[in-house]
Amino acid sequence: MLRNRPTLKVVNVEGAVRGDGEVRQMLDRARSGFTRYGFGETPHPVDLARPWSNGRWQDAQWLRGVRDLLAWVAGDRDTGPLAGVRAVAPSYSDLCDDLDRSDEIMRQGLSYPVTRGLPPPQTAEGAEAAFRWLVGWTDVPPVCEHCLGVYGDACSVLFESAAAQ
Repeated sequence: MLRNRPTLKVVNVEGAVRGDGEVRQMLDRARSGFTRYGFGETPHPVDLARPWSNGRWQDAQWLRGVRDLLAWVAGDRDTGPLAGVRAVAPSYSDLCDDLDRSDEIMRQGLSYPVTRGLPPPQTAEGAEAAFRWLVGWTDVPPVCEHCLGVYGDACSVLFESAAAQ
């Protein structure tokens, strides 16, 4: 949960320390990776019942979270990916409000299926990773240059970057 709301240096995108070019590059990676996995826009009920059982599906949902949060920040959508907070140009506060239930969403599937109306847990994880990168809490990108997720097709570049921090 994102309770600490530090003052941020704003660069090109309100509430972000990443510039528009960086955001667009990461967004393009997430879109490319999500499309490549080929699971489509609507998660299948069988996958939602057991969201931790297929690494490739998990990767696609992670990339969905990254894609949807960065698309919102970039102005390509007007609602946040988790709670549906409406904002054409989301502020830092809007981002935090949308991610407020991320911990609850991430616990889904451990002992019960994904709750109807909520995204899969990996989508929340991806959105939160994108947020942490966006606001400068980490330099580890949420998507590697190979456009892979972090589960079944995990990219060693992400692990090496995270280990170095």
